[in-house]
Amino acid sequence: MAHTFKYLAAALLISASPAAFALKQGQPAVAASPAKPAALTAAERDQILKDAAKALSSVKTASGNFQQTAPDDTLSTGRFAWSKPGKVRFEYNAPVALLIVANGQTVAIQDTELETTERVPLGATPLAFLLDDKIDFTKKAKVTSVTKDASRIAIALADPKGEIEGTLTLFLDAKTKALTGWQTLDVNGAKTLVRLSAIETGKKLNARLFVAKDFDAK
Repeated sequence: MAHTFKYLAAALLISASPAAFALKQGQPAVAASPAKPAALTAAERDQILKDAAKALSSVKTASGNFQQTAPDDTLSTGRFAWSKPGKVRFEYNAPVALLIVANGQTVAIQDTELETTERVPLGATPLAFLLDDKIDFTKKAKVTSVTKDASRIAIALADPKGEIEGTLTLFLDAKTKALTGWQTLDVNGAKTLVRLSAIETGKKLNARLFVAKDFDAK
């Protein structure tokens, strides 16, 4: 059975139920304006993808803050950490009771208030691509568009096997090629935006960050 967008969403910081998890801030969030399309030649497009892959592959550990704008314009914030290959942690700030942890094999999606845990294979989510030691846009992803303006590069991706519905657009700094966030679009047109900030790279991270125990585990 094809993986549903619920799993794509959860693995990329989109709650399956935004009303249940997201923190309403009173005013609708203002989503970042999309990158203005630039007339890129095939050679320019290929060079952007090559440079982006090299820059993303060079980051083995990272940590910082994230802000999520859900499809209904609700906001939530938290801390993230990742360690390649395959390990990541997204911990939402209160009152959002959500924790997402990938241990290299599976992604655990925990509701810390209800004390429930749902696990899906890491390979069934786009996180597997982002957390690969060596990122290759030409072999491991279906690139649907590449755009660039003065400040930002946007690379839109789809599942090359067609098993995961929806698209993922990565946003990178135009100069450094550092990942600054992403946006997901489901088959119904619902968009979720994630922005990263206060990013630190190259630090040694505690291995316990990437362990999610079931609530009934002793």
